[in-house]
Amino acid sequence: MVSVNARGIGVRVTATLAAVAALTGCASFDESASVLTGRIHTDALACSRQLVGSNRSAHGELDSESIRLVNWNIQRGNDPLWTTDLATFEGDPDLIVLQEAPLKSNAWGVLTADQYHSFSPGYRTRQSLTGVMTVSAAKPLTQCNFVSVEPWIRSPKATVITEYGLTNTNQTLLVVNIHAVNFTFGTRDFYEQFWQALSVLNEHTGPILLSGDFNTWHSRRSEVLKEMTDSLGLELLDYDEDHRKRFLGQPLDHIYVRGLEVLEAKTFQVNSSDHNPMSVHLRL
Repeated sequence: MVSVNARGIGVRVTATLAAVAALTGCASFDESASVLTGRIHTDALACSRQLVGSNRSAHGELDSESIRLVNWNIQRGNDPLWTTDLATFEGDPDLIVLQEAPLKSNAWGVLTADQYHSFSPGYRTRQSLTGVMTVSAAKPLTQCNFVSVEPWIRSPKATVITEYGLTNTNQTLLVVNIHAVNFTFGTRDFYEQFWQALSVLNEHTGPILLSGDFNTWHSRRSEVLKEMTDSLGLELLDYDEDHRKRFLGQPLDHIYVRGLEVLEAKTFQVNSSDHNPMSVHLRL
């Protein structure tokens, strides 16, 4: 697990890479020493217990009356113009939920220097490490990481769950950022990856944001996902102008909410990634 503030990313990267091989982790941000040495590992049950026990009062909070989120698979940041596209969003997003995000990028010190970065490692080469990253205006109370493996090509796909305090309420917000397995026969591996994350959400009584690249390129995958999200009371957002990436006619990227009012939801067309970004404005 890697949990870093942008200003300290260079210092912490070396210490946290040793923990990447463990593939899963969960820790309160008050336990940063344990995180850096990779001594905390977990499963869904341990993650649920950690979230329930977090201390909201010790951390910053998101504004419960106005929460802006951007979701985007940035294709490993291969096109340098992705930073320009991200900077054009109206207002300052409180949550930037990225898939295929590079751990090492100058962008984190420029675009998001005053925000917090919660990273779960996925695909690795000799030159780079990418995964899912949630950038937040408030410091997370807790972070849990999970990694699933593509059954054919053995490539890892990451999930990060973060929890945030909210103003004017004792409730906390859970945010799930997931990059789903892609190359499978049937839906077993797809189901198991989402079950791992959603079983954590089952223990949470407050608002929830579930967002990411779900690789729902087949109708059966969408049906499996609908069964799980319906059981948790999660609402799938739709868009008047839908520019989301599609494969076999099916959209791949999604945002689900629970316990939040949707003020606005949009999608955008860009050339800097093979996916198009989505944004949503919410309030408790």
